[in-house]
Amino acid sequence: MWPRKQLDIGWTDLVFGLLQVAAARTVPTERAVIGDDWLPPEEAILSLSVRSGLDLLLAALRLPPGSEVIVSAVTIPDMARIIEHHQLVAVPVDVDGQTLQPVIEHLERSITPRSRAILVAHLFGTHIDMGPIVEVAKLHNLLVVEDCAQAFVGCEYAGHPDTTCALFSFGPIKTATALGGAVARVRDEALRSRMTELQRNYPFQSRWSYLRRLAKYSVYRLLCKPVNYGLLVRGLNKLGKDYDHALGNAAHSFGANNFFDQIRRQPCPPLLRVLQRRIKAFPRRGARQLLRRAKRGEQLVASLPAGMVVGGHNPTHTYWVAPVQVANPDEVVRVFRDAGFDATRRSSLIIVPAANDAAGYETALAPWLNEIVFVPNGNDLPDAEWERLISILRDVAIAVPMRENCELVALSGVSAST
Repeated sequence: MWPRKQLDIGWTDLVFGLLQVAAARTVPTERAVIGDDWLPPEEAILSLSVRSGLDLLLAALRLPPGSEVIVSAVTIPDMARIIEHHQLVAVPVDVDGQTLQPVIEHLERSITPRSRAILVAHLFGTHIDMGPIVEVAKLHNLLVVEDCAQAFVGCEYAGHPDTTCALFSFGPIKTATALGGAVARVRDEALRSRMTELQRNYPFQSRWSYLRRLAKYSVYRLLCKPVNYGLLVRGLNKLGKDYDHALGNAAHSFGANNFFDQIRRQPCPPLLRVLQRRIKAFPRRGARQLLRRAKRGEQLVASLPAGMVVGGHNPTHTYWVAPVQVANPDEVVRVFRDAGFDATRRSSLIIVPAANDAAGYETALAPWLNEIVFVPNGNDLPDAEWERLISILRDVAIAVPMRENCELVALSGVSAST
């Protein structure tokens, strides 16, 4: 069975990491880790995760309690959790399913006298057109933060030049993963200094915790071989275990308990050395794999009914994951698994709940999220298998029953706009 998500890290990188646990003692500088080709190292802060970076940013900003942070309605729950922890209010703004852009009309009407910042998530490997968002922010004197956790593409994107902060993740399932670590680009020197000073008071991540992570994901990397993965799935099923839930939880970086203690750590030297290696090697190895993945995504869009691929109308989509919208997701998942592809409906994303429904559109936020199936698109998947996967999707689209309004869901191209 082809796994839903393969780790973007090789065995030589994992061995390198193991060696660094024993050898790395000094903390490398930002310039040493990220070089000079991507973003200005003097504007960078190296943190344990994107969650750590957002927490640092909000702590340094010291926004008044009750201030509102406008957020992409579709994001991971921890981002909203961090905002609430700082006694701020997350205000969700709808996301268009075809472009994955925040809907500007909703953004504009969500701004109140209490609004202080906008947090935009670049989803699924797309890059959002930040220009209109930045223009709205300037009109209302709002800070703009970019969550680029799913959108690292090397030197091709380092954040919009007018945003306050851009956060890039190198967590376990991300592009060019170092099995942890993040880079925050903060242009304002005073703000960056406050964040740096706050982080200096954090304890360092234990090198032994990083060793455990290396061991864990080395096992996971081995299990990602189709034969091994199929045996694992069958074994868990025979034991009555929900393998979808078990494997999804295995990819989590932080547990639910003592969450803020976990994220308030400085990255250890072995992690930073692996991060340095992964960023340096990306133009030579990772960029080629990224281009292949993007071309496959374009093939997927061209082969399926219009609107079926979520974000398919966004020209920057690199398909960090491959999400498709279908009317009967449970049935589609079953068909794919029977065919040897570990498709899943499981996602770490949520619809951010609104504090109130005064704007009248909370219940209409991102309806496409509930109809998504994620299909495998890992680098190890052969071209012939990718074409077979597309063929299955085409058959599923044709077989989808009509809705009451006589439109095929696969053809509907349902917009998240209201």
